[in-house]
Amino acid sequence: MADRAKLFKSGGSQAVRLPKEYCFDESQEILIYRQGRRVILEPMRRNRSRRFLALAGSAKDFPYPDELPGAEQETRR
Repeated sequence: MADRAKLFKSGGSQAVRLPKEYCFDESQEILIYRQGRRVILEPMRRNRSRRFLALAGSAKDFPYPDELPGAEQETRR
């Protein structure tokens, strides 16, 4: 069974208020694309290079990232 969400205007854009159980955890950006009439929202995965990950944890102000290495960002178009 599908849940409902409210649509509203935010500036010149349309926005959707997601119920709490659909919120994206700690995501700053999401991927959005269409499949027929559906609009799909997916969390954006960070894509970090091996050179960047090799530096992580080398200084107090440069901590190791929370996400495991190897997570690749999918692009759909």
